[in-house]
Amino acid sequence: MKHLTDTDLHLLSDQLQAMRRSVLDEIRGASLDIEATLQPQDHEVRTHADEAEVERLGDVRFAEIEIDQARLLDIEQAQQRMAVGRYGVCIDCGDPIPRERLMAQATAIRCAACQAAAEDRLRR
Repeated sequence: MKHLTDTDLHLLSDQLQAMRRSVLDEIRGASLDIEATLQPQDHEVRTHADEAEVERLGDVRFAEIEIDQARLLDIEQAQQRMAVGRYGVCIDCGDPIPRERLMAQATAIRCAACQAAAEDRLRR
């Protein structure tokens, strides 16, 4: 974290907090959508196709919530690393993650080279 100024850390902390609020809002919104979709509409005639569409939309919303929960975990872990002084340090090589990379992706856990290597390993 020594390569980051106090101003950088403040900006990144604010960015993480804004990201966290946004993800929580998305989770709440998706949850409300699921509830509304699953509520039976007494005045509507429903076909099997309608029921299948409701189920499909529910599945999509649940998948979106899972993605948002993973993003929330990444954000919270970045905030924790910041709190303990390990923010901005690559988990693989231990080198500082460049400021520009963190400004673009505040939850980054690896420098660009190590991230590319990790993605390479996943593709194999």
